[in-house]
Amino acid sequence: MKRILCLAAIFIMIFKINALAEDFTFDVFDMDVREDEVVLMDSEEDFEAALTKAWDNMEKEIKLYPDIKIHKDDVVGLFSAVCYENPKYYYVEKRFSITANKEGYVGSILNLSYTADNMDEVRGVWAEIDKATEEILFYIDDSMTDFEKIMTVHDYMDLHYVYDITDTDQTYLIMLDKKGVCAAYAETFQHMMNVLDIDCTLVASKAMGHIWNMVKLDNKWYHADVTWDDPVPDMFAHVCHEYMLLSTDAISTLGHYGFDAPYDATSTDYDEASWHDDLSSLVTIGGVMYMNEGNNLIDEEGNIIYKNLDGGDGKWNVSKKSGVSGVVWAGLCEVNNILYFNTDAGIFSYNPVTEEIECVLEEYGIAGIFADGNTIHYSEYDFDKGQFVKKGDLTVSGSFVKSAEIEADEAVVKVYNDSETPLWVVSSGKDYKIHKIAPKEVGIARFENGDEQSVFVWEGNMVPVDRKIELRK
Repeated sequence: MKRILCLAAIFIMIFKINALAEDFTFDVFDMDVREDEVVLMDSEEDFEAALTKAWDNMEKEIKLYPDIKIHKDDVVGLFSAVCYENPKYYYVEKRFSITANKEGYVGSILNLSYTADNMDEVRGVWAEIDKATEEILFYIDDSMTDFEKIMTVHDYMDLHYVYDITDTDQTYLIMLDKKGVCAAYAETFQHMMNVLDIDCTLVASKAMGHIWNMVKLDNKWYHADVTWDDPVPDMFAHVCHEYMLLSTDAISTLGHYGFDAPYDATSTDYDEASWHDDLSSLVTIGGVMYMNEGNNLIDEEGNIIYKNLDGGDGKWNVSKKSGVSGVVWAGLCEVNNILYFNTDAGIFSYNPVTEEIECVLEEYGIAGIFADGNTIHYSEYDFDKGQFVKKGDLTVSGSFVKSAEIEADEAVVKVYNDSETPLWVVSSGKDYKIHKIAPKEVGIARFENGDEQSVFVWEGNMVPVDRKIELRK
């Protein structure tokens, strides 16, 4: 399990108070914004609204007093809380000035600065982030519980992102290049929880040089360290769960120290969960979660779906002639309500409705799988490199459907989905995109890369319907 410490994610902010009016006094602040507990006040929401309105327009000054009464001792914590819990404001500099009157109430926030040149630049980045967000939401179903949504985001991030100590970006822009350090992981997880309307915040340890999340589930707060669950070096098609949904005591026992948790995380509901040792995704289909436990594939009730993933001999066959003892490198993924898993001998499908199991790829040496759309990526262990690497891809499909009516112009596809299953609109241009159209819904898919491309409509099992559209610039 990874024990590498992340790059220092320590944010130092210098706060200067200047006089703009006769009744304002002066002071100078120089403090670590994550060292003191944030003080929440009656006017916190108004303060956040004033900040975000200014940031949305790259304003240089915000007038607060007397409409919003924020004390100078509280402004640092409140400013940082709004900033760090809203990753979209990645371009806001952590340096500003304030004015305060003799009672200590802040009159104005001055000298706001930004790393971006203009809002057009920022909106362009936001558009790209929206696309990256849709890639994750593709695997989120509205019927999922918050637990399932949390774990789906966690697994997607650790399967698709790479911890890169050389990367200097500590914001959620990791979603664009898929590599970053602990702050980038934490900001991205925060962003996705915001999108899913799940309460989440950040936790930092200056002593560790590390930052992670706390997330609220069933009215209880838990620690969630997505970074430490992403193995280093990268294990292609593998994801850990050791640091998810832990109490403060549990995460401290596992090596986290020097932090003040913003909320009490006393619940031990998940501290001993069996999936903490699982190296594959946790997959939910039809309200039932599937996972690997030991050598068996089970559902959330403990029912065995497939026994002896290692063939029953305690070895994982990395070739037809050799095996490794004591390790189970089985992965799980879902493609349109069909569960896929790998054993030591290949990749299998499991239909939860019919309970049928079928071998879809017979091949030794597969050591983990995960899905992108209807493509299953699978890995192998490279003994020369000493790590897991990509081995190949498998495209899976299912039954045919002819239920989509399509309208299109040069860049927009309108799909009328009168079926009982989801439809996807997929482009084959260099900027590969997928848009999900829910059952009985009308969906709009926009493809704006300007390149010549084909656009396909796929039904619930990722099989093309009988229509294809050619889009040209």
